Amino acid sequence: MGIRIAITGINSYFASTLLPILEANTEVEEIIGIDVTPWKGGFKKVRFHKEDIRSENIGRLLKGVDVVFHLAFIVGEIHDKKKTLDININGSKNIFTACAENNVKKVIYTSSMTVYGAYQDNALGFTEESPLSQNSDSYYNSSKIQVEGFVADFFKKYPEITLTILRVGLLCGPHIKNMFSALWSKKISALPMGRNSHNQLIHEKDLGDAFHLALKKDIPGIFNVCADDALATRWMFKKAKVKIILVPATPLKFILNILFMLRLQNVSQGWVSMSEHTIYGLSDKFKDATGWSPEYTSKQAFNDFLTARKRDAKDTLKQSFLTKLYTTPWALKQALRGLNASFFLIEKTPWLKNVIPMTNPNKNNMTYLPNSKKIIDQRPKTLAIDETVGEAGSEIIPRRILDDMIELNTTHIIMDTCICRTGFNCENFTNEIGCLFMGETAKKLPPELGRIVTKEMAHEHVSKACDIGLVPMVGKVNVDNLGFLTPDTKKLLSVCFCCHCCCMMGYYKHDSEHQKKLFKPVEGIQIHTTENCIGCGECVETCIFDNIINKEGITTHLDHCTGCGRCEATCQHGGVEIILNNPDYIEDVKERLGSFIKAPR
Repeated sequence: MGIRIAITGINSYFASTLLPILEANTEVEEIIGIDVTPWKGGFKKVRFHKEDIRSENIGRLLKGVDVVFHLAFIVGEIHDKKKTLDININGSKNIFTACAENNVKKVIYTSSMTVYGAYQDNALGFTEESPLSQNSDSYYNSSKIQVEGFVADFFKKYPEITLTILRVGLLCGPHIKNMFSALWSKKISALPMGRNSHNQLIHEKDLGDAFHLALKKDIPGIFNVCADDALATRWMFKKAKVKIILVPATPLKFILNILFMLRLQNVSQGWVSMSEHTIYGLSDKFKDATGWSPEYTSKQAFNDFLTARKRDAKDTLKQSFLTKLYTTPWALKQALRGLNASFFLIEKTPWLKNVIPMTNPNKNNMTYLPNSKKIIDQRPKTLAIDETVGEAGSEIIPRRILDDMIELNTTHIIMDTCICRTGFNCENFTNEIGCLFMGETAKKLPPELGRIVTKEMAHEHVSKACDIGLVPMVGKVNVDNLGFLTPDTKKLLSVCFCCHCCCMMGYYKHDSEHQKKLFKPVEGIQIHTTENCIGCGECVETCIFDNIINKEGITTHLDHCTGCGRCEATCQHGGVEIILNNPDYIEDVKERLGSFIKAPR
């Protein structure tokens, strides 16, 4: 039996530094991932549980776990401070109590260098024996100090459990995407006048290595883990090309509180207090205990962030408008609602739906690729000895279509986020898996919204999306030309990774007969209800086109089924069956879509 590890905050930036190491570690058998946000995917060993760390189910989830990494903590500020403290403090207590009840062998808790406090008389070179200082207006500093006090006392009663507390510097690197990267990405920002603070960072790679060493070695106690240098706050903002306005600290805090209350700013005065004075620590104790040494300086970590955020080109004025719209959730939500209303009016107007480009059957053709390994393969074939016809395979057969299209195209753009899931704040799937676009027109999409990738990266992106249960939809989608204000030259192939709760493809449901002209199932795919159906109706909720009905406990697929296969994936009783009986399905789909999209040169 290998090691079973649990990670709270599995979707966090901190966890992202550790997961690749655990995935590659042959001694790690399973990772129990716990988070309140939808699983981001990408790691085969993870068994994800969408759960609040305050939940009474935590004890059950930690049963049989050897090591717990407690990384869940509210860092980005929210308006409900009572909830913030409840999660940070009571949630942490709940985790530690469950660890003791389940006889976990080791607990690794990430604290922060901020526990030393930000004050003018700070020593340069805090050690683990230095006193902790509370900044009363900082929920983060106060919470970290309080949790540290609790956990140290709590585990004194359980000496058989190894407790390691890591006081971590400001995590930074190429994958940072949080409140700090947002501050460094603004055009203009304010800093407190008369303050010359410095920031001690730690690179993603160095933190991942530190986590791994804490896992491999038994090192009870508290340890500072940071780079060996620090960067001036003003230098960092200037290096990031942010124009700085200096404002006296007291008025700056007042202004920030007002803007935060009005939801025009994402931080309040507590973060100003934490940035007023330098907090610089020494990591000698951790180095001596583990042999760890940071490979990266703070400057290298910050420069890696700056390099990673560079795009292939800058947005034009038009593209800047689109970027702002598609990255502002409230505005995006209203835009999506307006689009849905437009589809309704168009679909209900007989002559209009065949004229407007985004609903014209001559300009749109879309196909879902069922994300299931249970598709029954009934294609004619030559049988080997002991082989039978009509058995489910171990691969996702329709994915071959998309794999072929990725290889055929030379331009591949992956969007940073899913526009639909961002706009509707999806609770079921992560918004960090965006659409994949291919073709010459893809080069005209806003550079700030996506990135050019290799074929290998495109394949990996598709795999990650499918692994967490998203369904690829591939085809010619004119509304994408409209949404990105690009002319329709038949050179844009869209791949949307759809969820049942947010996907705008559901806007086409207002006229079932017209919908059949736009959405074509994979040639040879058949989906139907089996005798195992118990009539529970769960599959009905997953169909964004209302193509499944449940009457008196009998579930039926209507004749305008798009073949997405969500119903089969949802059913826990084997009540839905997908059959593929066309040996030429790949070429048939490619030929059909090829009549709508010009082949790449």
